Amino acid sequence: PRPSSAAVSGTFFCPPSPSSVTPPSSLRVVVDELRSVGLWDLNSRNLFRITWKNEPVARGGGFGEVNALEIPSAITGIKSKIFILLGKFFPTGAHKVGACFGPLVDRLTRGAYDPDKHKALWPSTGNYCRGGAFNSCLMGCKPIAVLPAGMSKERFEWLKSLGAEIHATPGCESNVKEVFDKTKELARTRPDEVVVLNQFEDFSNPLFHYS
Repeated sequence: PRPSSAAVSGTFFCPPSPSSVTPPSSLRVVVDELRSVGLWDLNSRNLFRITWKNEPVARGGGFGEVNALEIPSAITGIKSKIFILLGKFFPTGAHKVGACFGPLVDRLTRGAYDPDKHKALWPSTGNYCRGGAFNSCLMGCKPIAVLPAGMSKERFEWLKSLGAEIHATPGCESNVKEVFDKTKELARTRPDEVVVLNQFEDFSNPLFHYS
């Protein structure tokens, strides 16, 4: 069932961080339910996994420390510690699923997005588009994916499996202009339906980092 704006506001706007606090009873229920949910499943409980602190397993994981890899000084040649944050254990396998979380939820909670009327347009050459389509489905919203035709066949097939409206633009990953030319066209010709969520201009993009 599609969540109401109130439900989204009360439950999902700040993804929980169970590893840093003792979870309330309601959150314990969520953690228990996640034991049967895979990272890529179209299950709204995966909204709680929009965090760097997922247990590093493909299915049934809970929460723990930040997923990161320390590069040894023997490799870097310097004394300072260098860490690489690992986005592999986010839903969809990329941290951009978090970057598109804030823009959509912000509009839902402000009443600027009506799931019965609007479609969420995600312009991207890759993972932001994928994450946006994934989050849209989890929140009962209809996604539009605009990405270069030269991206992988698997990417297009996966977006199609979500029921996304797909627009393939000329070129490959470096052809960003063509992506935004198509985005502007769709926004201009379908103003009452299309809501553009652009990662390069939306200030709610980094909200998930503060969970």
